[in-house]
Amino acid sequence: MTFFEQELRKIVGPVCSNAKYIGRAAFVPLGGDNVAKFEFITQGVADRYTALRAQAVSKVEGVLDTTAIRFGDSFSKKNLPMDSPPFAWTCDGKTEWYGFTPTRSDYAALTEAVSNYVELFSQQTQRMEAGSMSLTM
Repeated sequence: MTFFEQELRKIVGPVCSNAKYIGRAAFVPLGGDNVAKFEFITQGVADRYTALRAQAVSKVEGVLDTTAIRFGDSFSKKNLPMDSPPFAWTCDGKTEWYGFTPTRSDYAALTEAVSNYVELFSQQTQRMEAGSMSLTM
């Protein structure tokens, strides 16, 4: 299991038991033709992963929404190095957290953000499906 899959399982897995892990991404069914996609992203520096990208994707319409959940906004400030925001990095083919280790509360904060994102779009999908069903009746 890669670093990315291992970390995504810690973040996404607790609230989305039906997630599928493919490559460096986690996919969560939202209902209908929609899925949520979560993946580590860089923000300007190669191999320096500073955020988790959350996307709602329709198999028919493409990307519906994208947001970045920055680790610096989610992680406890007391555990972070002073000189830079928290990040994971790849060096010499190995990926790991740089200068700190996320705590349970750090993972919990990311898990809550994932849960809120999934809930937001799964509710919307359910309303859309209910609306189209009522139109066809």
